[in-house]
Order: sequence, then structure tokens, then C-alpha cells
Amino acid sequence: MGIQFLDMRISRDSAADQPGVSLSSSSFPYIFGDIGLQTGGIAPGNASLVRVTLNAYARLTMAISSNPAIVPDATFTIFRNSAQIFTTVYQKPASQAMTELTYEMAGITAVDFPPAADVLAGQIRYIISVTTNYGVTLGARSFSGIAVAGNG
Repeated sequence: MGIQFLDMRISRDSAADQPGVSLSSSSFPYIFGDIGLQTGGIAPGNASLVRVTLNAYARLTMAISSNPAIVPDATFTIFRNSAQIFTTVYQKPASQAMTELTYEMAGITAVDFPPAADVLAGQIRYIISVTTNYGVTLGARSFSGIAVAGNG
């Protein structure tokens, strides 16, 4: 059976860096992407052969640290139907002085092989959130996903 395109979705929380979203260590996880990939049209026999590619982008302004023991970071987490499937941490580069603002471009690609039960439900929901241990401001940010099936 050939490759079957199922769905592609885009969630754009902000197309501009200003005004940014300021996060601190006491902030709740900030959700900047929420997509529902439709799988209802899947061909018989393809339910266990679904592959999902997820992409996210966020511009980060890493704060000046008043405590040299704290290196500002941003933790990105992706959930499938509320189950965590991916996490990664962007940290202020060690080569950057803690007395300077640092601007980073966070590009994330994750893949998922959802269980057939999730596929047969007709929609798979993916959410991306970000937390920080110090001070990070989010600029432009987006999240997208593509689902395909088959083994061709």
C-alpha cells in the first residue's frame, strides 16, 4: 500500500517578536501551539502505520541572570492527547556572559508513531508548551504537524 496523506495543520501564536510573552520560573506552562490532526479518512490497514512530523519555532530572549549559578533555559514539551511524547531544553549558551541579553532561535522537530487506537479515534491532538527556570521572553512562535500513513 502506498503513502497516504492524512492531514496538515498550523498553529501560529504570534508572527511578530513584539510584544513578547514574558515567562518566569513561577509561570505556568505557556501553550503556544495546539493542533488536531484529522485521521478519519485513513485507509483500512493503515491505522498502525501512521507517522507524524511536528515542527515548532520560537524566538527567545534569554534574561540577564543576577545569580551566576542560574543559567536561563526554556523547556519545550509536546503532548499527544495529553500524554507527553517529547521534551527538550534550550539553554543560554555558556559562551554568553550572564550579564548580556541573549537572543536565540529555537527550532524543534519531533516525530511520533501514534497508537492505532488514537488514529482510529479520528483526530489526534498535539500541544506544545514552554516553561523556564528564570526569565525568558517569547517572540514569534508557531507549531505545525503533518500526518501520513502507509509503508510505501
